Amino acid sequence: MKRYRIGLLVGNKSIDYIQAIRMGVQNTIEDAGHVLIAISDLIPFHARINAKEYFRVAFEVTSRLDLDAVIVPAGVIASYLSTEYKMFGELLSILDPQKTLVIERNIEGYRCIGKDSNPGMHECMRHLIENRGFKRIAFLGGPASSTSATQREAIYREEMRAHGLKVTASLVEHGEYSGECGDSIDKLIDNNPGLEAIACCCDLEAYAVYRTLRNRRLTVGKDIAVTGFDDHAMSAHLNPPLSTVHMTGYDLGCMAAREAIRLHEKKPQQEHTLSSSFIARGSCGENEHDRIMQLKELLAQKPFPVGEVASIIANSTLMMANKRIEDDFRAALEELVTKVERAYRAHFECGDELDQLFSTQDLSVLFSKDYRDRLSLEGFRSVAILILQALMEMAPKEESNWLVAQLANLHLGLSRMLNVAVQDTKVSMGKREWTAFHMADDALRESMNPRLAYELILREFGELGVRKADLYLLSEPEVFIGSRTFALSDTLLPIGTLVNNEVIITEGTAPIALQDVLDNLIESRDNTSVYTVGGIMAGNELVGIAAIDSGTLDYDGQLIAFLNLGVAFKHLQMIASERESNELLSKSNLLLERQSHYDEMTGILNRRGFMNKLRSVIEQHEGENGALFYMDLDGLKYINDTYGHDSGDDAIRQATRVLEAFMPRGTVLGRLGGDEFVAFALVSSERDIKMLGRSVEAGMETYNATHSSPYDLAISYGGVYLPIDKGTFTNINKSLIVADERLYQMKKGHKTSRRFSGD
Repeated sequence: MKRYRIGLLVGNKSIDYIQAIRMGVQNTIEDAGHVLIAISDLIPFHARINAKEYFRVAFEVTSRLDLDAVIVPAGVIASYLSTEYKMFGELLSILDPQKTLVIERNIEGYRCIGKDSNPGMHECMRHLIENRGFKRIAFLGGPASSTSATQREAIYREEMRAHGLKVTASLVEHGEYSGECGDSIDKLIDNNPGLEAIACCCDLEAYAVYRTLRNRRLTVGKDIAVTGFDDHAMSAHLNPPLSTVHMTGYDLGCMAAREAIRLHEKKPQQEHTLSSSFIARGSCGENEHDRIMQLKELLAQKPFPVGEVASIIANSTLMMANKRIEDDFRAALEELVTKVERAYRAHFECGDELDQLFSTQDLSVLFSKDYRDRLSLEGFRSVAILILQALMEMAPKEESNWLVAQLANLHLGLSRMLNVAVQDTKVSMGKREWTAFHMADDALRESMNPRLAYELILREFGELGVRKADLYLLSEPEVFIGSRTFALSDTLLPIGTLVNNEVIITEGTAPIALQDVLDNLIESRDNTSVYTVGGIMAGNELVGIAAIDSGTLDYDGQLIAFLNLGVAFKHLQMIASERESNELLSKSNLLLERQSHYDEMTGILNRRGFMNKLRSVIEQHEGENGALFYMDLDGLKYINDTYGHDSGDDAIRQATRVLEAFMPRGTVLGRLGGDEFVAFALVSSERDIKMLGRSVEAGMETYNATHSSPYDLAISYGGVYLPIDKGTFTNINKSLIVADERLYQMKKGHKTSRRFSGD
C-alpha cells in the first residue's frame, strides 16, 4: 500500500488545543498506515510580531514539498494574525486548492471542515440555569477579535435573556485563550457579589478560574460553579472534574485526517462540521454519589461485565491514543479487571486473605512506558477510586475496614507512580530542552571547521531522541521579514544526515530539489510515521531547511532546536563569509603589494621594489662584495619615432628578458622607468664587472641574431664595485650616480656604431 504524505501546518505548538488537533491528525493517519509531515512555523505562542512573514515561510515550504494533501487550521493561524482573514487568504493562495483542506473556517474554493459550537454552548447555559438553578452567571470571553469567542458570548446573552436574567456590564470580561487572564477573573468576582457561576470561553480560562478560586480559599462547584469549552484532555481529571462543552481539537484532527485522505483519493467529502455537546461534571456541583450508585448497579451484575467495567476505566484514562495503543491498553485492562474481580470474590466468598487488590506490579504493567504519555494516571485513579467506593457500598459492613485499606493502598500506589511519571517527564524534558538550547554551542566552538560543527549538531539531534534528521542550506539566505517579494529557491545544499545515531556529512554534494526532501527523509530504515519539516530562520533571513523524525521530540523541544539551528547556521555562514572576505582582502593586498613594488610593463622590480630588495640583500651579505649596474637601452627614441611606441614597449620587454637570462642567478634587477634599468649582483672581485657587462652584450647579440627585427637591441651600462658593509646601502644613491656617469661615457661611444641614430 502506498503511504500518503499528509501535511499539517502549525505542527509544533504545545498549546493544548493545537496539540490536540495534531494528535487527532497523527493518530488517524498512523492508523491508516500513512505519514504525517508537521510543518514548523517557529512562532512561539503570543509572538505576534512578524507572524505573517513566519507563516509565509511555512506556507512556501509546504507548497514546494511533495505532499499528497495538507491540513490548514484557519482559526489557529488567524489568531496569530489578529484574525486578519484577508491576510490569511493571501497565505492560503500559496497552496494548491486541490490538495488543501481548511479546518475551523469555510473558505470558498477549498474543501473545508467547520465547527458548530452553538449546540454545546446552549446546553451549557441551560444546564446552569435550568438544572442547577443559577441566576447570577458571569461570562469570561475570549479575545475581542475572535469570531468563535463572539459567537459563544452571543449565546450566553441570548440564553440569559430567554430566561429573564439581566446581563450587566460587570458580568462580562474578556480573557485570553492562553488562560493568562487573572485580572479579568478577579474583576468578575470582585464586581459581582453573590456570583454563582462563571461560564468560560475555553478550558484554559477555566483552569485559570480554578487557580484564582483556590487562591481566594473558595471551592469550585460549591462556592462558585465553573464551566469550560473544548474538553481538553485534562479537563475530566481536575479536582473537581470540569464541566465543559465537548468539541475537542482531537476530534477535529481525526475528522480532518480522514477528509485529507479522501481529498487525495479524489473521493467526495463526507464530514463537513464538528458539532458540540455539553458534559456535566463536578465543577457545577454535581453529586458523585449518583455515579457511585450507577457503578454499584453495574458491579452487582452476574455474570460480571468485564468489558463494560474495562471500558469505563479506559474511557477515563485514554488520552488521544491511536488504535494500536488503545487496543493494547484495553486488552491489558480487561486482564486486570478480571484478576481484581476474581480476587474480590475470593476474598468475600472463600475467605482468602489479600494484601492488595490492585498490586503495584499490576499497575506498573498496565501503565507501560511505551504508551504512558498517551494515558492519564489521574483519570485512572479517579474512576478506580469510584469503583472501590461502589464496592464498599456492596460489601458487608464488617469488611469495610479491608476495603478502606485497599482504597488507601490504591491511593498510595498511584501517587507513587504519578510522582515517578512526573519526575521522569521533568527530567527527560529538562534534558531535551537543555540539549536543544545548547545546540548552537558546538557550531560556535567549531566555527572554523564547518564539517565538524554540522556533525556535532546532528549528534545533538540524536541526543534529543531523533532517529532521522536531514539538514540543508539555501545557496543564498533569503530575506523574508520586511521584504515585499519572496522567492524560495527550488534547490537546497545538503550538509548532513543522521540515521539511527550514524552521522553522514554531505556538505559539498550536488544540490537537491526541495520537493525531494521528503524522499530523503522517509527512505529511512524504520517505519516512522511522523516527521517535522521547517525553515531555519536567523533574524530576518531564511538560511536553511531541517527535516526530522519528530516522534520522540516534544513540541517545545522542536521549536527550541529549530531556533538554535538558525543561530548556528547563521554563525557558520558569517564565519565562512568573513574568511572568504579575508582571503579576498589578502589577495587584494598581495596584488597591491606587487603593484607597488613591481613594474607593470616588464614584471621586474620598480624603483621602490628594487631599493627594498637591495636593502635586504645587502644586510644579508655584509662582508661580501657586490656590483651595482646602471643600464640604458640604446636607440629607444629612434624605435618609438620610426616604428611606434608599441614597438618601443616591446623592445623594453625583450631587453628585460635578455637581462634576466644573461645576468647571474640571484641578481636583483629593476626598471627605474623609460629605458633605464638597474641591477645588483654578488661578485668575487672588481674584474667581474667587465665580465658581467660582456655577458649582457653577448645576450643582446644572440637575441639580434635569432630574431628578425627592423632594429637591433643594444644596451649601455655603467658598473660600480661595492665591498658590502654597514654603510653600503646608506651611500647607495652616491654609488648609483657613479654608475650613471660611467653609463653615459659608454653610451657616447655607442652612438656611432648602431644602425640607427642614437639618443
